[in-house]
Amino acid sequence: MRKENVKEKLRTKILDLIEHNWPTHIKEIVSDLGYEINNLSIKKVAYHVKQLEKEEKVRAKRIGQALVVWPYDIEKIRVLHEMLRVRK
Repeated sequence: MRKENVKEKLRTKILDLIEHNWPTHIKEIVSDLGYEINNLSIKKVAYHVKQLEKEEKVRAKRIGQALVVWPYDIEKIRVLHEMLRVRK
């Protein structure tokens, strides 16, 4: 299997985990993938989260030392909710 396909599958799996369990923390994603929670695994998942963020599929925010992630669609709903709330 080509290296690109493995990366794509991992990125898709990470996106599915984020969509089903949001907001989520990087360490939660690492443990849900079945990896040992260590710096290498966290960096690997964080890399894919950043790629998903560039593709505008997820949003991420640092809260202290934690990186919290949620689907981009939820951000659209939040903005729409804010617009509706202002109109009242």
